[in-house]
Amino acid sequence: MHVTLTINQAPRTFQNGMVSARMLRRTIEITQTMDFDNMSVDDLDTMVGYLVELFHHQFTIDDVYDGLASKDLIPTLIACINEVVGDMSDATTGDEKNV
Repeated sequence: MHVTLTINQAPRTFQNGMVSARMLRRTIEITQTMDFDNMSVDDLDTMVGYLVELFHHQFTIDDVYDGLASKDLIPTLIACINEVVGDMSDATTGDEKNV
């Protein structure tokens, strides 16, 4: 998974390697408490903090707010969440004959 932010007028792409089990837990926790249709400023700060955490603090909350277009913020957050949860779905669906 990756995210591209504009930092010092230049695009920088950040990669996330392994998603830990703790981040899966955090993702589930976040998705259970967030209302994406009626988000408060505090909710948004929590989500951006989650993104920073997910990418192992390679960038700051300010980097996200200043380096991502407003129209891309929510889609980026949702895409990252879906990728983490999608990895969980991929791991739980498999060849049922081996169960």
